Amino acid sequence: MDRKQFIKACGISCLGLSSATLSLSGCASVYSVQGAVSDKTISFPKDSFFETKKSGEKIARQVVVVNVDNLKFPVAVYDDGNNKYTAVWLKCSHQGNEVSVHGDSLSCSAHGSEYDRSGKVTKGPAKEDLRRFNVRSDQTTIFIELA
Repeated sequence: MDRKQFIKACGISCLGLSSATLSLSGCASVYSVQGAVSDKTISFPKDSFFETKKSGEKIARQVVVVNVDNLKFPVAVYDDGNNKYTAVWLKCSHQGNEVSVHGDSLSCSAHGSEYDRSGKVTKGPAKEDLRRFNVRSDQTTIFIELA
């Protein structure tokens, strides 16, 4: 292979890898919603766990990230089924960086700590689990109790 063919082949490979990375990252997006705070309780609509397609079909989401103006870090809320939810504060217990949601796993890009969906450490350097909150719901709203 001459130099020109080599450069062309490398360029095509790089474009292919870039396209694959972009398409995969699009699939991995996490839905987020703005929560409201009242009396040390965050609330957000229960229907945030459903995406309605153009066809009218509803697709269930397993996790919703709730942003709140007064909190420095968001809260990940997982739907555990049967009207039960798990809420985890996305502040790394190692050095206080924001944790990212990747489906059923959570990770801190700063130092590589990893957690499961309940906030338990699965890989250090973090030694403590993430902070969890009690969650309750009614017919239309999910409530995250901060205190």
